[in-house]
Amino acid sequence: MKGLRLTALVALTAVPASAQVDSAGTRRLAPVRVTVTRDAPRSSLDLPYSLARLSMDSARTGARRGSLTDLLITVPGLVASNRHNPTQDPRVAVRGFGARSAFGIRGLRVIRDGVPLTLADGQAAIDFVDLESVGSAEVLRGAAGALYGNASGGVLDLRSEPLPQDAVTWRGRATWNEDAQRLSARVAGGRGPWGWQATGTRNTADGPRDYARFRSTGLLADVSRRLGESTLRTQLTWYDAPLGENPGAITAAELATTPMVADPQSVTRKASKTVSQKLLSLVGEHPWSEGRGSATASVFTGLRELYNPQAFAVVGFDRRVLGANVRVQHGGVFRRHQWRLAVGADVQSQRDDRRNFAVCAGVTPRPPATCPGTSDQGVETIHQLERVTAGGVFARGEVTRSILSITGTLRADNTNFTVRDRRSTTGTILSRTMGAVTPMFGVTVRPRPGMSVYGNIASSFETPTTTEMANQPDGQGGINRELQPQRGRTLEAGMKGLLAGRLLYDVALFRIRTTDELIPFEIPNSGGRRYFRNAGETSRTGAELGLTATFGAVDLGASVARLTYTYEEFRVGTTVLDGKRVPGVSPTTASFFATGRRPWGFLTLEAQQGARAAADDANVTWAPGWVVWNARGGLTSLALRGVEPVVGVENLFDRTYVANVVTNATRGRFYEPGAGRRVYLGLGIRSR
Repeated sequence: MKGLRLTALVALTAVPASAQVDSAGTRRLAPVRVTVTRDAPRSSLDLPYSLARLSMDSARTGARRGSLTDLLITVPGLVASNRHNPTQDPRVAVRGFGARSAFGIRGLRVIRDGVPLTLADGQAAIDFVDLESVGSAEVLRGAAGALYGNASGGVLDLRSEPLPQDAVTWRGRATWNEDAQRLSARVAGGRGPWGWQATGTRNTADGPRDYARFRSTGLLADVSRRLGESTLRTQLTWYDAPLGENPGAITAAELATTPMVADPQSVTRKASKTVSQKLLSLVGEHPWSEGRGSATASVFTGLRELYNPQAFAVVGFDRRVLGANVRVQHGGVFRRHQWRLAVGADVQSQRDDRRNFAVCAGVTPRPPATCPGTSDQGVETIHQLERVTAGGVFARGEVTRSILSITGTLRADNTNFTVRDRRSTTGTILSRTMGAVTPMFGVTVRPRPGMSVYGNIASSFETPTTTEMANQPDGQGGINRELQPQRGRTLEAGMKGLLAGRLLYDVALFRIRTTDELIPFEIPNSGGRRYFRNAGETSRTGAELGLTATFGAVDLGASVARLTYTYEEFRVGTTVLDGKRVPGVSPTTASFFATGRRPWGFLTLEAQQGARAAADDANVTWAPGWVVWNARGGLTSLALRGVEPVVGVENLFDRTYVANVVTNATRGRFYEPGAGRRVYLGLGIRSR
């Protein structure tokens, strides 16, 4: 009943983006303009996709900025699950895509300030992205393959806060609760053609769960330079996390009695993660014809070092990435038809020097063949050099006449995986190449200025990642030659608009059929290692509703999504799984919040709901549904001369719930619990 009441409430209320005040003193929503479409900044009403733009300071005032869940909970059809596991990123799923992820982000293309954070093989580790430097985000749900290539679910485009001009500003933030502390500082300035910012953050946490300590330090340096009408921008990210403990998943009995306990196997095997990351990028943009045309290009390179003891092996790699992209777009008018055309190309390479060792921590007796001596790291079992090169070219065209717009996109991708065994005297080389052509066609009708109706048909293409292909059930290294890329076809229709300058609405209906979908599973006595196989065909049918509104000093908001996600054709041995729900995805998700604002402060109440979800392919085990409420309030810098205190309560009613489902797990360990009630204090200080 609680879930039904929340869903009903969601259907009647909304969450705002940015707003402005009219002459009568009433807050009115501003038009939403997006750039995630690889075109010039456009109104979202002009485009035949499901789009959302989020601002950290307006939509989530006083949020802790510790996880993507602090930014993304209001997007319909998107679920960002905070696993409260320091060795794993939040699991982000859009319309079910990305739910297979054991770590990092799959199925979703992630970009920051024009530079892709998703690697050549389709995975994205974003533990090094500091939300203190993020000012806004744009989310495209669906149709991503035809725009960005190797992805099925959409695009997450993170944008840094705007740089000040001819001024220097600074800000410091600190948050505390019983198990975590966060200190951050940002200074930014501009003078003449120059703009710059620097952000540094230190995290220290013991975690809400047992065996979940975490330490990290991150720095971001960002410099831009205007050269006439052109702009050059360079960013350097440095991140170091010397400690991250992995509490693992728990059983149903532990969830009911001691939900904050860690998996004993994770503790005895000392499962953890140590990581360092550097990323350097240069982005240039040149507009012409009063903004009707522009060219954008970027180059980037990065290093990542990982040491990752797990229950089944000690995994380590040194990663190097290199990439570049270019886009040229122009528009004009021909015989009363407004047209736009964008063409571009993306190239990325990824080089992983991977080494696996036998895990010896907690092993008694120690087998002398695999665990000689006293080290927790045993003999080397895999040493291979993995290379991935990916290239794609695309063209996007649009023609508008009166109230009708027609959009077409065509993209071709080619991804090559090569593995060289460094333990072999012959240097055995294995190789696989995967490619696809992904078209998209969309139509938008604007019956009136504040309303649009759209439809699109699109295709998607997603390769297995290097880790998914390297983890073979027979325990050997190399490449899993049986694993195929998944391919999808989407039909979508929707309506979005702005009513009375106060209510933004976004309604989407879709049907997606996917062949060879990548499904995770475990093998008994494998220590929790995740393997992957292809399902014959899956089907998604869904509806999404997002509302954003403002009434005077009160902002209201909500989203609700319904998803029927099933196997249409799937055989595992002699077991027929046709008609079963794909595990790890709630069929109903919803969110709501209300914020009251005054010049001296604010008060926010918000809630999230997830319906019960299957935990295994056979739908024998289920994760229970849940509703979690949060509240926070604070004073503004206007009231206290630059000081901004915040008090918040997460999980207000101290509910026990499953934040993430480990699908098809062995040993009954399907559940990663959310945190119980936590009170936190925040203090911000900024220049006036």
